[in-house]
Amino acid sequence: MTKGFHKKPSKRIPAKRRYKIEKKVRDHNRKLRKELKKKTTARNKRKDPGIPNSLPFKEQILNEIQEHKKIAEEIKQVQKMQMKKNRQAKLQESDEDKRKRDFEALLKNAEKRAADFENKTTVEEYLITENSISTSNTKSFYKDVQKVIEASDIIIQVVDARDPLGTRCFEIEEIISKDYPDKKIILLMNKCDLVPKNNLIKWLQYLRNYFITIPFKASTQNQKQNLSTSKVNILYSSDELMKSSKCLGVDFLMKILNNYCHNKNVKTSITIGIVGFPNVGKSSVINSLKRTYVCNVGPTPGLTRSMQMVSLDKKIKLIDSPGIVFAKNLDNQSSSSSSSSSILALRNAINIDKLSDPILPVQAILNRVNAIDLIRIYGLTEFNTVQEFLSLIAKRFGKIVKGGRLDLESSAKKVLHDWNCGKLKYYTIPPENMDSTIDVKFVNEISKEFDLNQMTYEQMMDENLQQFQNTPIDDTFAIKPLVTKIQMTTATDDVCMMEQQQTQTNPSTSRTAVTSSDDVEMKEVSGMQLNKNIRTQFKKVKKQRKKDAKLSNQLEQINLQEDYDFDDYF
Repeated sequence: MTKGFHKKPSKRIPAKRRYKIEKKVRDHNRKLRKELKKKTTARNKRKDPGIPNSLPFKEQILNEIQEHKKIAEEIKQVQKMQMKKNRQAKLQESDEDKRKRDFEALLKNAEKRAADFENKTTVEEYLITENSISTSNTKSFYKDVQKVIEASDIIIQVVDARDPLGTRCFEIEEIISKDYPDKKIILLMNKCDLVPKNNLIKWLQYLRNYFITIPFKASTQNQKQNLSTSKVNILYSSDELMKSSKCLGVDFLMKILNNYCHNKNVKTSITIGIVGFPNVGKSSVINSLKRTYVCNVGPTPGLTRSMQMVSLDKKIKLIDSPGIVFAKNLDNQSSSSSSSSSILALRNAINIDKLSDPILPVQAILNRVNAIDLIRIYGLTEFNTVQEFLSLIAKRFGKIVKGGRLDLESSAKKVLHDWNCGKLKYYTIPPENMDSTIDVKFVNEISKEFDLNQMTYEQMMDENLQQFQNTPIDDTFAIKPLVTKIQMTTATDDVCMMEQQQTQTNPSTSRTAVTSSDDVEMKEVSGMQLNKNIRTQFKKVKKQRKKDAKLSNQLEQINLQEDYDFDDYF
């Protein structure tokens, strides 16, 4: 047998196991101490020592305590008896009594809800209550706009220079003229860099018959401080300056406001409210005037959720307000929510991502825009329907969903984004027929208060601008206006224009439009029939040009100095 076979095993514990056991014991004891502390907190509370013997009238106080205890016990006994009776009554109650009791409770609840509904304010009927627009805060937005109007001495209504009548809020003007006749209104045409100068001048001449109208271009810089501005007249500015990120029109606006303070002998300060449609650039105007990023700005409408006060200097304070769309700004014919949302989507008054059906606004664009221009801008082939156009857009930009299907909704949103961001450029022409209700005295009084007789609009519009005024506006890209039916009473001849996007065109198709002698006449036809008629007429014009060019080449080959030989032709 081997040595040590019957040797007993050692009882020695390894150090690793011993340390582990000790650690487990410590953790267990710590846990027990914690639980003991939680349980013993109630025991450690001090007992009430009671009434000391040294207190005078101790016996009377003790008697009062006993009486209170007896009263409390009696009340408990009465409550118990009442609850017992109620339980017995419910058990003895028949089914008919239960039904009557439930019916009476239901009737009272219905009457209460009807009374609450009738007591609601009628503001919700005046505002848009469609699913396309977030109605959770519309009422609060309207109240904020009312507060801005009440607290302001001057109201600056910001409008989009591309569609001033469509973005002009006539309801706010009516409220101010009726309820606040002492408050002055100034129209500020923002985004002037997106329209031609001749069109801008015509709009200034038209709108200045109603209110003081100032052209403006807000700063588009991304920095938070020291936003750059230029003192150059916006109508004399070069194309490079208009395309830059600098702000234009601040100097003229500040002169008008300072003149008002001087003429009114304002010793403290004046408050100026900024109102207008969503996404017309109200917050951008305030940032440009302050030259600091003080208000949130962005391409999505409804970014400003509440009123905000900004002090421009010692005498001028600005109030930013959330954009609001009134129900009267929608077309009366568009009773459905889909048609009204398409109008608001073309004005960029609602968020495109929240549209239930983004294809309808694209249909409205195709009814207004020449199909040849869209083909040239996006580099597409010919199409006849909206679905064909969106399918071509989806193939062109890779809008494909799972299964290889074309995503028409995202394609429609892309077209709407291009429309609102300026890739598809458009502008409107002011109506030729002036409104007969223009109050000349009212306009003259306003101009005197702002001391416009000294600065006058002649600084902005003098004889040197005749070169812009006389240049005709190209009607090749004429489309239907975006103004509503109510506003069309004052602007029946309003026509939207579509400009050519030079950066997206091909070299072979980037020729300029035909001259005024060869312009294609637009007929009062809507939809794809309009595009078909334009194409046929355009082909006729091209054929006529080829014939004229061939005839001119033949005439150039003839030498007038040589003798004419009748034998060659007879």
